[in-house]
Amino acid sequence: MNLNDLLEEISVIDPYQWENEMSDSAIQSWHAVTDETGIIAYFGKETDAFRFRLSLINARLNPAS
Repeated sequence: MNLNDLLEEISVIDPYQWENEMSDSAIQSWHAVTDETGIIAYFGKETDAFRFRLSLINARLNPAS
């Protein structure tokens, strides 16, 4: 998998733009980070969500030996 594939696969979704089994809770006002399996993390701050996304992409491109 290359960088472009991962940038498309892992994304940040703005608050209230996603829905799941917890969509009625206060967490819906948070930013969601998603991959091919669905939502993998929630963040109150958008910058934290994008930082996590980039860290995850980096980890997948450079797996520990």
